[in-house]
Amino acid sequence: MIPLKGPGFPFVIKPLASRDVGEAARCYMDVFLNHEPLTSCYRISPDLFFPPALAYVSLCAEDGLSYIARDAGSGGLAGFVFCSDLSTDWSSRGPCIARMSSLFPDIAGILGRLEQYYREHFPTGPGQSLHIFQVGITPEFQAQGVAKALVVTAVEHGRERGYSYTLAECTSPSSQALFTSCEFLEVHEVPFPDCSQSGACSPGLPGKILLMVREL
Repeated sequence: MIPLKGPGFPFVIKPLASRDVGEAARCYMDVFLNHEPLTSCYRISPDLFFPPALAYVSLCAEDGLSYIARDAGSGGLAGFVFCSDLSTDWSSRGPCIARMSSLFPDIAGILGRLEQYYREHFPTGPGQSLHIFQVGITPEFQAQGVAKALVVTAVEHGRERGYSYTLAECTSPSSQALFTSCEFLEVHEVPFPDCSQSGACSPGLPGKILLMVREL
């Protein structure tokens, strides 16, 4: 097994910076549109999705809570983890962000329900809860320990910043297994059929979204 850090781990984990935004946004677009079980149902055009994705990743870089992984040899982007303070009001951060939510109404609604559950049971003030929004790995670098290294780094950084909890919404068995391996616990779930109120998602899609939390 490749260790998460130290000799033998052929990747460099570093904070997401402004110079990385375009490349990270393209990777995010590929993961979000083509490999997420819910969002792939919408068949959103990349041309439509990329502008709000670029704006979102730019804001993540500004916030200083997100990380990327690069191959130590080629320097190619291997993956990303996008994080934010749960208290962040994304709706106030520009029209592109609001546009992204409007593209996926079912998903925005169900994430709102999960966030409401979290707010009823955990602290949500500024600096209290770190939200891991998305983890994505470039196809050629999958199954090499990159995703876990990114999550571990984000969690460690959150602890150093004084956060009390970290939360993530997990939509696939692989993401659920990833966060379980990083000591997150399932606290709430919503079956996929409950996400299909607009009809955009298939009501017969198997699976569920898990709200997973780790105390720091």
